[in-house]
Amino acid sequence: MRDTTRDTIRAILASFYAKNAPKMKRWTAENIRVSYPFHRLMFDDEAIVAARVERSIVTSMGSSLFRSLGAAVARDRYELVYTEHDIRGQLNDAACNMLEQIVTELRTPVRTRAYERAPDHQREMNEVLGSLGGGLSERIVRADLYIEDFDGGPLFIELKTPTPNLDMAAESKRKLLYYLAMQARSNALAQGFVGLTYNPFGTRDAYAHNFTKQLLDMERQVLIGPELWDMIGGEGAYTELIALVEEVAASMRA
Repeated sequence: MRDTTRDTIRAILASFYAKNAPKMKRWTAENIRVSYPFHRLMFDDEAIVAARVERSIVTSMGSSLFRSLGAAVARDRYELVYTEHDIRGQLNDAACNMLEQIVTELRTPVRTRAYERAPDHQREMNEVLGSLGGGLSERIVRADLYIEDFDGGPLFIELKTPTPNLDMAAESKRKLLYYLAMQARSNALAQGFVGLTYNPFGTRDAYAHNFTKQLLDMERQVLIGPELWDMIGGEGAYTELIALVEEVAASMRA
């Protein structure tokens, strides 16, 4: 990474820390003793507070931090980088209906299905693009991160924390298929992925979140942790990013 990119990332991380650190300080030792008396058998006060505010902070990461970091990392290599970017296109009614059917079938619990359907990117694209008929309608999908001048064609990224609920996973699948189908119809080169910003399971092979695996083709539609950051920032970007996280965390707590 360039020095200017590192400085931008440091500023993003420091700003996020400053905004969210007060959530940790709202809890006093007395609050903890009253509210979580039994937890103290196993955990110290700091651990209890961290567990109490973790969901709020992770939500903030998903709604702002990861998009900002993604844009900063991508701008180290590319110029046309956008966040929350709307892409418009047209699809015929039959293709839209097939796409919605695919998502509906995949989100239906396997034990209740009367049909065979597993995530399969190539099959899904063939079914959508092969569905002809009906009028054309405009569709709009919003990319969390969009790199228009990405090598080999524009790159659409739907950023997600690694354990999305069923609705989130289904909506990510829907957006990804709409984007790729619209681009294919206009003969535009394009790539699209759901990017999981980190991997609490450690390795790709160990990744085991049910809703993601139920809805998404893990090999062809999903980037996990280092794969995401290295794709948008080049080889080694993830390692550099995590080093900056450690650096800023140490300086803020000093």
